[in-house]
Order: sequence, then structure tokens, then C-alpha cells
Amino acid sequence: MSLIEQAMDSLSGLKQRCRGVSFVLILSLTAFLGFVVFSPVFITVFFLKLPCARWIVDTIISTWFALAVGAFELLYGVKISVQGDVSNIDKCCSSLVIMNHRTRMDWLFYFAVQARYSSLRRFKISLKDELRHAPGAGWAMQAKQFLFLKRNWDLDRARIENSLKHFQCVNYYPQLLFFPEGTDFTPYTRNKSRQYAKKNDLPEYEYVLHPRTTGFTSVFGYMKSYNNLKQVVDVTIAYPQNILQNETDLLNGNIPREIVFTVKTYSAEELPESSETALAGWLEDRWREKEAFLKSFYENKQTGTNDYDFNQNLEIERDLTLYSIGALLFWAFISAVTVWCLLFYAYFRWIFLSLSVINVIISTIMGFDALFTKLSVM
Repeated sequence: MSLIEQAMDSLSGLKQRCRGVSFVLILSLTAFLGFVVFSPVFITVFFLKLPCARWIVDTIISTWFALAVGAFELLYGVKISVQGDVSNIDKCCSSLVIMNHRTRMDWLFYFAVQARYSSLRRFKISLKDELRHAPGAGWAMQAKQFLFLKRNWDLDRARIENSLKHFQCVNYYPQLLFFPEGTDFTPYTRNKSRQYAKKNDLPEYEYVLHPRTTGFTSVFGYMKSYNNLKQVVDVTIAYPQNILQNETDLLNGNIPREIVFTVKTYSAEELPESSETALAGWLEDRWREKEAFLKSFYENKQTGTNDYDFNQNLEIERDLTLYSIGALLFWAFISAVTVWCLLFYAYFRWIFLSLSVINVIISTIMGFDALFTKLSVM
């Protein structure tokens, strides 16, 4: 390789890493600055017990979700392809979204599907507990009442039930993304899944992990009991070009060129409720279908089309583009004004610092989710 080629490769690698770092900075800085600025508003509306408190908090935070979509689609050119019966997704009802967990960042990219065909404001995600303390983004996830799980079922079951019961108390219909596999797909987790399959006389999977049925059947049952669950949305995520496995890949600029989501919808009444065994069997059938689909997808690069016609898709994409641009401008303005005030007004720096410390204390000791739950029922 010539010196010129080496220099070009180095320049390309540097450019790629700069893209990754800038993407992370956009998301992390806007999340941190924005949450510190809006946290007094969030606490106040719940303290005053305004009927619209949950709507205010979820609406503001959902614009940050739209910012994330605009960042990776409009600024970094990630192509989002959605296929399947997306026209059957109900934007207003309570729903349970189940998806294979290919990478640690799947939940971030699923914002794009939720923004197109469902509700970012109603959207909740089940995530590992460590993420709740991430400055800014973690605080916002707490405030939006995501489900943070410790991967200890005795603890997680109570947390899940209490959260979903709270949504019932405030007459709220969540749309919850749940990963039945429990963890992302890596060589280590794939090997553990194979050992589990061998031990339980199950087929070995190459593209998905065997789902943990107990969590799914419990969440399904709780949402039926407390949240008037109407729909189960089965999503299969695939990365046809390159796979961003974790946060390190993101920082290195390994941003996927294209992400394909394949959607199937089921009425909650369609699922077997005669026993947990029957419901677990239904989930296992879906994962066998995912394995077969992904095998064909990665071997043949097959894709499909959704149920919307060309003009309908143009309208959806146009509306999303306008929403994303609006979110980008909104958070750019909030961040710019905040930075300006931090630079030129000493009293604002003290207020900002004090709010940051208060947020750390609330997040660590109690959590915004628990705080808002207490304030809304007192």
C-alpha cells in the first residue's frame, strides 16, 4: 500500500470516528442540557398535580426522541426500511412491542419506527438498570417512566407490575418495547443460548437467542389486567450492511448504513391465554419464524414492502422529516441559549449547577420515576 493510500485510509478512519463522536455528543449534550433546564418544569407540574403533568413530561421528552431520529437519519444518512403490516399498528391503544435484541443500540433505532407509525409520546422501553443513572438521557428515561430491569426476576416482576399498575391509576395507555431475549446477541450470549437449547432439547439458533418466556407472559398478563392491552407488535430488526454492536462502535463511527424492521401485528385477543405454557409456546413460535426469516435475509438479502401505497409512504416520510427538523431546531435552540447563559451569566451558572446536583441526588436516591409516581398519587 502506497503512502497516499495509507493517508487516505487514515483520513477516512478519522472522518468516521468524528462522525461517531459528534453523533454521541449531539445526543448526550442535548439530553443533559435539556433535562437540567426542564427538570424544574417536570417537578412543578407533578407537584401541582396537574392533570396534564404526564402529557407535558412525555411530550417534551418525546421531542428528544425525534431529535435522535433526525440525527441518525437526516444528519448521518441512516436508511430506515420498514416492511410488513405496519398499517395495522394502532397509534392510540396500549400495545406490547416484542423485538429480537441484535445489538445494544436496537432500542435507539426503533425510535424511527415509533415516530412513523405509532406514538413517541406513549413509548416506553424495558432497559437494563445501569442506564437509569446516565446524566441527562438516563434521567429523562426515569422521568418518562421506562422500565429498568436488574435481570433478577424476583425484583423485576414487582417493578414491572408496580409500573404498569401506576399507568392504570393515571388512566395511561403505554406502548412498551420489551426484549424477550433479555440481552443482546453476541458470541458469548449465543453460546449460552446454544447450551440452553441443547439442555432443553430445542433447536440451535444462528441469528437469534432463545427467548425468556417468563418475562413475556408476565408482562402480557399485567398489561391485559392493568392497561387494556389491545395489540402485540412483533418486530424483527436486521442490519444488512454493518452492525453497530455497542456504544464503542457508535463512538468509532460504525453507524449502520441501513436498518430493516419487519413488523407483524396481532390483536391481544388472538394470543392464547388458556395457560402460561400456551402463551410461551406462541412466543417461541414467533422466534422460530424470526430465525428462519433472518437466515433468508442475510443469505439472500431479501426485503419486502409494507401495506402502505407509494403516496401514503411519501406523506408519512414528509411528516416525519418535518417533525425531525422541528425537533433538531428546538433542541439546538435550547442548547444554544443554555450555553450562552452559562458563558455570560454567573447567576445562571449557579442555578444550573444547583439543578444538576439536585438531579443527581434525585436520580441516585429515589429516581424521577418513583418521585413522579408518589407526587401523582399523593
